[in-house]
Amino acid sequence: MSESGENLALLVAAWTGLFRSGSIDGLAGILDEHVVWQGLLPDLVCGDRGPVLEILDRWSAHPPRITRIEAEEFGDRVAISVDSPDFPAMPDQGEAPILAAGTPRSLVFTFRDGKVARMESLPSRDAAFAVAAA
Repeated sequence: MSESGENLALLVAAWTGLFRSGSIDGLAGILDEHVVWQGLLPDLVCGDRGPVLEILDRWSAHPPRITRIEAEEFGDRVAISVDSPDFPAMPDQGEAPILAAGTPRSLVFTFRDGKVARMESLPSRDAAFAVAAA
């Protein structure tokens, strides 16, 4: 297990770097080769670092403006919730959205040996912090 606060510092620096400059380099540096990203629905699963980075790289051309960020470390897990008026609805392909446009994005990152081994998207800040604390 890492020193208390280390995972939080790594993640906040990487996540804010993504939204500040559109660069995925910070996140790429802390993702495990076999990271799994569980989306909001059971069938929305992305495995391995390459496909996860491809999804994150979609922000590089027009990174969203951050208006609020909240993060907390719970042992090997970090919950993070980010607000931006630029977040699109999910999905935005004519289907009923899972999340409305502008809804905060909330995730739990699980660390193993200093790398993110799992990412889990959750529908709200409260859900993310509850999962991370469990």
